[in-house]
Amino acid sequence: MDYNELIKTTVNTLQPDMYEQIKPVLIPEYLSFSIIPEEEITLGILSEKLCDYFEKLELKTGKSFDKYVESYLKDLDSIVERRIEKTPQPKKNDPTPVAVPRARKYYEKAASMKKTRALSTNNLVDYTRIMLCLYTAIIKNGFKEIDNFDFSSDCLNPLDIIGAMKNEQEPVAIKIGKKSKFDIKDLYCSDTCTFILTIVIVYKILNDRVQEEADNE
Repeated sequence: MDYNELIKTTVNTLQPDMYEQIKPVLIPEYLSFSIIPEEEITLGILSEKLCDYFEKLELKTGKSFDKYVESYLKDLDSIVERRIEKTPQPKKNDPTPVAVPRARKYYEKAASMKKTRALSTNNLVDYTRIMLCLYTAIIKNGFKEIDNFDFSSDCLNPLDIIGAMKNEQEPVAIKIGKKSKFDIKDLYCSDTCTFILTIVIVYKILNDRVQEEADNE
């Protein structure tokens, strides 16, 4: 996947109101400007800065952007899959079809997208929408298993999603206790890239919803 094309079809297409919302989420935590005042940062400048970030990320780490997209897909999967109710095992000698939980159906649909060899921007946006809608339901359910969820993009709150991801924890090998799942102290690393991609794509999803509503008026 080409990061220039990704930014052109996501950030570069944002409506003015949506751009004003994404700007303070990315700046200055993930993107910083030494000379240009924040009020003078246009959509084009922000898009260029994001492309510069991904270019520098590749140069600093020696990994391709495709590898970071793979990590992004896995990261979202890791915070969602374990909290999706599994399909019940069929009862012995009972021909009644087993009901697959709605959340599990959509999760499996997203998982199949992840296996696509040549992932397009549309695939990435569709995958993210399913996973973040599931994750939103998980957040609202106190991070417990869910069997259903709201697939409407209206439910997505970028700040709630990013805040929850920052608080995700995982067990520490050998030692007792847990540690933060994502380490975003280093700007040029896989975890930080995952957060930036999440922000970029969730605002694209919200922008598409606003655009659709405007077209239907």
